[in-house]
Amino acid sequence: MLTYTVNRIFYLIPVLFLLTVVVFAFVHCLPGDVIDVLAGQEGVVDPEARQALEQEYGLDKPLYVQYLVWLNRVLHGNFGTSNVTRRPVALEFFKRIPATIYLALVSTVLSLLIAIPLGTMAAVKRNTAVDYTAQILSLVGISIPEFWFALLCVLLFALYLGWLPSSEYYSPLDNLALSIKHMILPAAALGIRQAAITTRLTRSTMLDEVQKEYVDTARALGLPERKVIYKYTLRNAMIPTLTISGLQLAQLLGGTVVIETIFAWPGVGRTLFEAIISRDFPVIQAGVLILGTAVVVLNLLVDLMYRVLNPRVRLA
Repeated sequence: MLTYTVNRIFYLIPVLFLLTVVVFAFVHCLPGDVIDVLAGQEGVVDPEARQALEQEYGLDKPLYVQYLVWLNRVLHGNFGTSNVTRRPVALEFFKRIPATIYLALVSTVLSLLIAIPLGTMAAVKRNTAVDYTAQILSLVGISIPEFWFALLCVLLFALYLGWLPSSEYYSPLDNLALSIKHMILPAAALGIRQAAITTRLTRSTMLDEVQKEYVDTARALGLPERKVIYKYTLRNAMIPTLTISGLQLAQLLGGTVVIETIFAWPGVGRTLFEAIISRDFPVIQAGVLILGTAVVVLNLLVDLMYRVLNPRVRLA
């Protein structure tokens, strides 16, 4: 296990290096630059003034030089300064990471709390009303766009009924009750669709597991059906569910621009959106790089969790 973990960490080095190259190249393929934005906002159209701004922001240098300068700063933990606000990128970006992590974790936990019991019951009671109901609900959940469901939640629970707030963010460390109250709608808007996907996956994997020989053997030995299902079968069936949940969590950590915009959630998605609109390259590069790194690390953690769920899984 330790050897596998160390090897995987070493494998991350070339992956992260390629990620930096892709991020830098992609960002600089975007049309326009920060000088165009400043020219539109401040009337900077004079060629000499534009040249001075390019020298100030380092945009007059060759791309490979800009990349090496940026990479050197990143390796030293310096993501540069925002071209728009003139504040450190770390301050611009990292102050919004807790809000996105909080939303992503709560949404993922909510989806698992719904999907695992529902998918398990649908598989155990196959071709019954429970199974049909679970399949219909999951199909509806997959079909409904997140932004549309979010708007419905705002209209129904915030505007018509007035039960829940539709905006603002409060840290759970400051006021837990108020934080949960403001979290319910955005977490439900994200978690319901995730739950629909995970329910179908849990049902299909459970159906495969219950037909295997070890399940018949356990039943022949007289073990209680509940123990057979929840202690042995479900644990093995959780491996694909864990994989898709880890990928969903990584996707949410990338920021959901629409959901965060609808609920005025101060997360990473809104930060990147604002940076793209203003051509703020340092913020865009830092954001995409950090989120890409989070995806890579989460994939590693998911692989390591396989062994926890099923010791028979061989890590190579």
